[in-house]
Amino acid sequence: MSRVQVIERSPKKRAVLEKDKLSKRTSIIQAAASLLQKKDWSELSMDEVAKRAKIAKGTLYLYFPTKEDLCLRIHSADYESWFMDLHEFLSKAPKMDVSIFSNWFVNSMDRHTRFLKLLPIVPTILEKNASIQTIREFKSNLKSQISSVLPLLIQYFPFFNEQSGFLFLMQCHALAVGSWSHGFPSNQVKEAVKDTELEIFMLDYKKFLEMSILTLLKGHSGI
Repeated sequence: MSRVQVIERSPKKRAVLEKDKLSKRTSIIQAAASLLQKKDWSELSMDEVAKRAKIAKGTLYLYFPTKEDLCLRIHSADYESWFMDLHEFLSKAPKMDVSIFSNWFVNSMDRHTRFLKLLPIVPTILEKNASIQTIREFKSNLKSQISSVLPLLIQYFPFFNEQSGFLFLMQCHALAVGSWSHGFPSNQVKEAVKDTELEIFMLDYKKFLEMSILTLLKGHSGI
């Protein structure tokens, strides 16, 4: 074996390569996240991400095979940030009841706008076109985040156990996703229902979501 081959296989050389890969991966995610803060998912292009990250487009695809894969990674990080917010809220709240929780939940969306922007397309678009590995890591991270806040949630709402508390948070997620299209309809929908009895389908997203979560919590508590 030549001296060059020994160097190439050395732990130090591998560590440098892994560090470089991690750095590029982080740069790509940061570039795409910054762009998504200002525009919709449909407007984002991989060309634009590559330019912002200062790498070749071919290199970008080595790290993220599809735009959906990249965006799901970003959404996973945003989910983690949202759960950190929830954890802090549950840790420091001087008092808690169903109204306080439901109100916090909907107002948290104002602090996590990119999270809210991608939320409705996760099951219909992102998870359909991301890699199995990325989806598995996303689900694992989500499970870990939910598990971390469950003890605090149960502390305030003792009618929950681990299983029912997990189910409740999944129900909140389903409500947030399902009501999104009614709260943020397309321009075509707005025009179609304008000045007609069909405007009843135009919902105030935050009010509707808060009312739904409040009703859900009361149902679980037996109030």
